[in-house]
Amino acid sequence: MEELKEIKSVAIVPYTLMSSSISAVVGLIYALILVMVLGVVAVFLPSEASIITSILMTLSIALIIILPVGGFLLSILSSFLTAFIYNQLVPRIGGIKIGIVEMEEITSISVIPASLMLSLLYTIITFLIMLIVAPILVVALQGAALAAISTSTSVAGLDGLGALGIIGIIIMIIGVPILVLVATFISTAIMALVYNFLAPQIGGVKLKFASIRENIFEIKKIAPIPVALIGAVVVTIVNFIFSLPSLAMYFATSNPWGGIGYFLGNTIGTLVFTFIIYTIMALLYNFLRSVIGGVELELE
Repeated sequence: MEELKEIKSVAIVPYTLMSSSISAVVGLIYALILVMVLGVVAVFLPSEASIITSILMTLSIALIIILPVGGFLLSILSSFLTAFIYNQLVPRIGGIKIGIVEMEEITSISVIPASLMLSLLYTIITFLIMLIVAPILVVALQGAALAAISTSTSVAGLDGLGALGIIGIIIMIIGVPILVLVATFISTAIMALVYNFLAPQIGGVKLKFASIRENIFEIKKIAPIPVALIGAVVVTIVNFIFSLPSLAMYFATSNPWGGIGYFLGNTIGTLVFTFIIYTIMALLYNFLRSVIGGVELELE
């Protein structure tokens, strides 16, 4: 029988450690794939292109270091903020609510709580990022613009450039988070609705919980195939919905074959890629959990 559980809090350290570790391994996998691609390219280059071959080899070595380390460090910050902000928002707006059967299968996700929580969470994170990125980006763009008009002595033009910079910062700090708020709320609501429709048909996410103490549970294991299957199908359907305007453009411009090709490539590519990624992440979670411990949730 389905029980409705609210995720009241997320243990910050276990979540951050697990998320950043998975990101590091996935980054290493991406790096190895890119290295193989670059290696194949280098093999087919003519001997005259020795300089390009050397650059490709150097880039390969750099990727093996940069992607895992960069993914790990960025994930530490983003995961910490995600868990911390989530825990701060729960007392104010309530946590995400899930329907779970015998603490083993997530059969439903409450649409409004999930949409509200995730949209506010990512909006706050985006706002914090824009506070840092917006001034840096605007200053960089202004520097490029000033260099381009260095031969001009128009003070009014420079004043206008400064005003545009301030407007740009305001738009990025306020406008971008608002866009994230709306887009995340809509996309999360659609994903939750699709999940709730599909879970009874193909099965929901299957987890094994271990009780640590009252209302505190550790995710002990994630079944790879169920999470990959429903995750891939949900993402593919939502991706198709948001790609309908692009698909309509192909037919509006009398290019139906292009539209069909876009539809098949986009749909099949999303389905296969998402299935593979979710499977890898579930397998990594199960392996790492025995080494560093699993994610801990407070459920009521």
